[in-house]
Formats: sequence, C-alpha cells, structure tokens
Amino acid sequence: MQADESEEATMWTMYKGPSDMSRLSRHEASDIPFSNAELTSKAKTTRLLRTRTHTTTAALDQAEDVASAPFIPQLLAQPSEAWDTRAISHFLYHYTSSATKDSSGYLGFLSDLLSNSPSVPYLETAVLAAGSASLANITGLVYLQQAAEKYYGETLRCVSSALKNPLEAISDAALAAIIVLQMYEVIAGITMVSCDPHQRGLMELSRIRGNARPGTRTTMLIHGRAHTNAIGGLSPSPVSPSYDAETVDISLHEAELWRLMRKTSQCCVATWTMISAPSDDISGGEVAKSVNNLFSTYLDLLNWRKTLPSTWSYQSCKIPIRDDHDLRPDAICPVKYHLFKNIYHGAMWISFWCTVIYALQMLVAASSLPGLEQPFNEGQHSTHDPKKRLHAAVDDICACVPYMLGDVDRVGLPTVGKESKALGAYFLLRGLYVASCVEEVTSLQREYMMTAFLRIAHGKGIRLALRPRNRWLNRQQRDEMARYGGPGTASL
Repeated sequence: MQADESEEATMWTMYKGPSDMSRLSRHEASDIPFSNAELTSKAKTTRLLRTRTHTTTAALDQAEDVASAPFIPQLLAQPSEAWDTRAISHFLYHYTSSATKDSSGYLGFLSDLLSNSPSVPYLETAVLAAGSASLANITGLVYLQQAAEKYYGETLRCVSSALKNPLEAISDAALAAIIVLQMYEVIAGITMVSCDPHQRGLMELSRIRGNARPGTRTTMLIHGRAHTNAIGGLSPSPVSPSYDAETVDISLHEAELWRLMRKTSQCCVATWTMISAPSDDISGGEVAKSVNNLFSTYLDLLNWRKTLPSTWSYQSCKIPIRDDHDLRPDAICPVKYHLFKNIYHGAMWISFWCTVIYALQMLVAASSLPGLEQPFNEGQHSTHDPKKRLHAAVDDICACVPYMLGDVDRVGLPTVGKESKALGAYFLLRGLYVASCVEEVTSLQREYMMTAFLRIAHGKGIRLALRPRNRWLNRQQRDEMARYGGPGTASL
C-alpha cells in the first residue's frame, strides 16, 4: 500500500482558473437545466456538514497516516474527519489522471482546484460524495453510503444556487463540481447508462463560457462525454449539429475522430428513422441513399485508423496457449488483449470501436430489409460482411478489459502488488455497455462481459455496471419463462 499512497499523494498538478469571463444575463444562467427532478429527489437532505481544505501534499500524507495508523483510539477520536480525508484521496487517485506529454489526462487539475477554491464548498462535497460512494460500494460500509447520499444532496442544492450567479455558473469550480456529480451518479448507479441528466446543461454552460475562454480542460471533458454518449447503446443522445469543435483544444487526430463520431451518430439516426418508418412514407431510393451515406462514414472511420501515426497505435498480445489440448482458442474470449500507453489512450480507442459498432449495427439492420439485399451484395458493400465485422469489434472491446481493469501492465505482463485506478473501469464501462447492446454477440462474448460488469461494480466500486448485466439477466429469465409458457417479467 505504501507505493499506492505515495502515488496518490504526488498526483497534484498546477491549474489556473479563468481570469476573464464574458458577462451573461442572470436569466440565461439560472434557466440552464442542471439535473432532473428524479435524481434531486433521491438525494437525502441534511444539515450542512463541516468541510475542510486540503492545501498541500504534506497535509494529505499526514491525513493518510492518521487513517492508517495502528493506534485505534486516535482513529476513533475523529472518525468522520479521517474517513472524509480517505474519501477525497481515494477519488483523486482512482478517478483523475494528470496530463502528460502523451495524454491530456482526466480531471488532473482537480486537486489544485480544491486547494485554490476554499470558498467553494460544493466542489469538495461533490468529491466527498463520489469518493464515499466508491468506497461504500467496495467495502459495503453503510456509513459511507449514507455519507455519500448526504454530500450528494448538499452539493445539488449548493450548485443549483450557484447557477443563479452568472459568473459563478461558468467558473472552473462550478463546471468541475457538475462533472464530478456526473461521476457520482455513475458510481452510485442512480443514473441511466444511456443518458445523462446533466449533459444538456453542461453543454450550454460550456457554450456560454467558450465566448470568454475557449479551449479549457473542463470544456474538453464536457464535450468528450457528450460525444461518447452519442455513440451506440439503447438510447444514444446525438451531439447538436451546431457543435463547434474549435472551442475545444485537442489534437487534430482526436478532433477528426470526434467529427466522425458526430457524423456516424447523425447518419445512424437518419437511417434508423427511415427503416423504422412505414414503407409507404419513404421511398426505397431515399433509404438506399441514407444507407450509402452511413457506409461511406464507416469507411472514413477505417481510413482514420490507417492514417494514424505509429505513436497513436496500440499493441495486441495473444493469449499464450502452450498446447491445443490444454485450452482451445475457440473456447476462450478474448483470444487477445490490447495494450495502451495510458488509460486515456485506451479510452480513445474504446470510443473508436463503439463508433464502429454503432455503424455496423445499423448496417446489419438495414441489410435485412426487402429491396436492400442487392446493394449489400455488390461493390464495396460485398467486401465488408457487417455481421462478421460486428463480432470482431465486440472482440476488440473485450480485448480492452485486461489493461483497463489493471490486470496487465503496458508490456502485457500480469500486474502484482499494485492497485489499479478505477478510471480505466469508468471508461471501459461505456464500451462494454455498447457492446452488450449488440444482438449478435456470441455466448462466450456475453459470458465474458457479464463477468467484467461484476468486476467493475464490486471490484472497482462502480455500481452502474450492474444495469446492463441485470438487463441481460432479466431478458434471459423472460426468454426461459416464455419457453415454458410462464408469464414474462417486468423489465428494469
């Protein structure tokens, strides 16, 4: 644990907040949607809890010593203070990643923002809510779950009040607090896998803020999540066509991937609207044109992969099999695993495979329609078997599991004695969810993903992973009952 605590204490990075922000009307800021009523009602209100400011690495190290000291009476003297400190350090270590030359990181500025914003209590309570919820999921301690719910309710009320102040509404602290609330709802499992109640409000705040200070790291996180939610799953949320990529400071290669994600989302929505409409309302020519646009976008995705420099690529390792009699390759899933430079690099490739899966799902659906068999048997369509490639894309998502869950290191060897970050599981969850929505997955793929969902929920403390797993179990139960003539069960 000493190595983990040392890394946990050295991840604090420099971050400067905005010096200038354009003024916006009080009405414009206060009317921005923040969270739905259902989530707000679930939060348990309580008295204002005392907050603390963590200003230096030394203070964090000293608090860690208190939390792990063998002298029990000292721990019992101020239990809530030590537990809250552990919740904050747990979240900062597991759910943030500092920027490097190879990665823009994820919330790497949060520790400094906490230190530099002592007058913004809701930022700390948001982190306390998320950190406590994660610890509660892993340990099963009821106290931590109750504390997380109280901090969550307190943060919702404070942020809602802060949004009434035009300048504070677009501050780094306010945006970061809402982002952390998003993460809390995933960790606690109280949101939906397919939608985000804060996304529209955050995008609007980002738009207003962009007029004053474009290219901030909070803006990148907001738009990155919006693109991820627009791809695949049961109810994707398409990114607005008016999205302006110039307001986000990302590399050209990643900006092109985001563009293709937006285009794929729009093509899939257009195609699905046509193929699901009554045949008398839309001509076959219009449907064929829509399918061709989607197929062209799918080819652009494959070309994007080919044009990447070698530094953006990943490595793949085959599962070592010494003897065919020991383990048949067709009896395991996956038969390989992918290795990345870092968690964020892995998240980018997961977004790519999710986009490919979304496009292929729609092409598979279109290929079964009467009148479209011929186009799929001619030209470029005939060289791309969508069902076969769909299975391969699901395999690619499964092949991300060992690295993203910390089972193997960057060179592909099993990790020993080091606790991996939960951030990898946080990004992986979306990929597994999109893959789990594919109807054509094999039994081996399904079994592997079911196990991965359990590991994410209980091993990494992210309870939302139980949603897609329960959906599968419910469907299996309904199918079995229908097979034997029994009544169906209600879906979740």
